[in-house]
Amino acid sequence: MSIVTNKELLTRAKEGKYAVAAFNTNNLEYTQAILQAASELNAPVIVEAAKSEIDYMNGHVFVAMVRAMAKDLKIPVGIHLDHGPSYEETIRCINYGFTSVMYDGSAHSLDDNIANTKKVVEAAHACGVSVEGEIGVIGQAADSPEGPIDESKIGLADPIECERFVKETGVDIFAAAIGNAHGIYKKKPELRFDLLKDIAARTNVPLVLHGGTGIPVEDIRTAITLGVSKINFSTVMRKGGIETLTKTLNDNPGDWDYMKLLTPAREKMVAIAKEHIIMCMSDGKAWN
Repeated sequence: MSIVTNKELLTRAKEGKYAVAAFNTNNLEYTQAILQAASELNAPVIVEAAKSEIDYMNGHVFVAMVRAMAKDLKIPVGIHLDHGPSYEETIRCINYGFTSVMYDGSAHSLDDNIANTKKVVEAAHACGVSVEGEIGVIGQAADSPEGPIDESKIGLADPIECERFVKETGVDIFAAAIGNAHGIYKKKPELRFDLLKDIAARTNVPLVLHGGTGIPVEDIRTAITLGVSKINFSTVMRKGGIETLTKTLNDNPGDWDYMKLLTPAREKMVAIAKEHIIMCMSDGKAWN
């Protein structure tokens, strides 16, 4: 199956009442795990990276790696920039070959966010690339790929502002803060489904739920019924992989077989990715 845009993936997901799982990655084994899990479950999937992850891997290498791995798979795969901090970063990723980009202007004023996002949309659409935008500031842990954020700036999205944002920018996909956060939740997240329902009715585009790690499956599926078509997962994969690698290293002192040491961590991430793909109800939803 070919590499596709998130617009194509999520338009189908919205119609089919499921969500496509989007996993951040920053190396070979991580990416292998994501694509193996999706392929074995016959599920569409989004492989994404934030700026820090792209800088670590090199954007050209990242895109070439994903395309090479996905070439012979029978599933659709999106390559997405997560939380692009600037117009320049989105253009850089379009030039790398990303099929979708997110400009995150949520920390700016609504007017500036709209103006900047509209500029990104115009450039991306001219290149056949889909765009995700965001309103409301989503909290995040200090170890997240996007970096820490001032908690005083965290705020919920306003449905009326969401409607204006989507209409004026022309974004294909939209993320709104409804009580979700990146990283590990210290307590059960209290998602504002009333806001989500209102936002979905006003915007009529596929919606995105960031900070999927730790959200209970029943809340994930409620969000999907209310219009969420993409759910982002990052921390849960990193945590599982690192914990497994740590145990493997402790259990095998003096073993210098790098591939052997990394394999259990990769297998753990495959299992985690499968769990979350099934949670999103996208298993068996790939198309030919």
